Amino acid sequence: MTSQAISAATKITKTCSTLALLFFKVDEQLYGLPVNNVARIIEMVTITPLPGIPDVMEGIINLHGKVVPVMDLRRRFNLPPCSYGLHTPIILVDLIGQDYFLGLIVDTVEDVREVSVEDLELAESIAPAELASQITTRAAYLAGVATVDRRFILVLNIHALLSPVVQSQLTQALGLKVG
Repeated sequence: MTSQAISAATKITKTCSTLALLFFKVDEQLYGLPVNNVARIIEMVTITPLPGIPDVMEGIINLHGKVVPVMDLRRRFNLPPCSYGLHTPIILVDLIGQDYFLGLIVDTVEDVREVSVEDLELAESIAPAELASQITTRAAYLAGVATVDRRFILVLNIHALLSPVVQSQLTQALGLKVG
């Protein structure tokens, strides 16, 4: 998510000075996603492995007759795997400009909060993209960092989770056209 995307997301909230974020945890780290990217949250369902999809993907699920690719954020961030339970959440995000939703497996979903834009530092102002991607795998997927109750919330860039190579492989495996 670029600063333009964050700015567009703030217009959806009650005022232009806040951004509504869905907070969730992966490996005890708190993350945020703009709620305008979140279609819904479901509990764990059967995930079908699909040959030809990228290694960062867990598989696909059937959501009301539609195929939804699913990514485990632990796997994406090179963290140790965690077993899934019946209540393990899957956040369904709307990939604006694509013909499909993306499911994100997370450890827990915490809350939805309005965050002041003044409390949000864009990733490009913290470190240049070239440097950030060398620091850690997770930094490459950041849109910014929000400060809430003296805690840092890593705000994800949902489109950066799917690199052009991963998008191409998914599109080919699922038989979709790129928007």
